[in-house]
Amino acid sequence: MTQQKSGLVPGVLIGLVAMLVGAGVHGAVIGVTEYNLGVVAVLVGVLVGVGVTAVKPSSAVLPWLAALFGLVGAALGTTAGVVALTVKLAPAGTDYLTAVRTVLAQFDTVIQQDPVVVLFWVISAVAAFMFVNKRIKAVRAARAAAVPEPAAPPQEPINLFTPRNR
Repeated sequence: MTQQKSGLVPGVLIGLVAMLVGAGVHGAVIGVTEYNLGVVAVLVGVLVGVGVTAVKPSSAVLPWLAALFGLVGAALGTTAGVVALTVKLAPAGTDYLTAVRTVLAQFDTVIQQDPVVVLFWVISAVAAFMFVNKRIKAVRAARAAAVPEPAAPPQEPINLFTPRNR
């Protein structure tokens, strides 16, 4: 009997990479456009979900990890974008380290000014969860359908022409 792989390790690795790439793109979009587009935050979760589903996962842990990666990726992207805007709009000579300290010190204030951002983070997490959960259900259903029924044990041939002793 062969052991079926759950896809947990590759799913986690690809999910982390997708989270970082999505956060980088989200931060770049905010830095270039000077707008925090919620759709880009949701796309981070979609990117994580699509990345994790590429490994044909069957582990029940992966949807929850994908949701976490989607949430963290969207938040990280927003933070990176605000840091980029801080450097861009600050007086000359402001470096990224100072901007990171400033943004992290005032993070709760930024969230209070625009609480809809948190809603998009949650939508990103839900999108990642839904993609991965749907794929896991499909993979498990396919594996269950592929398992053959156990064969009946072979029986002795019956000779109908010889009398039986009772």
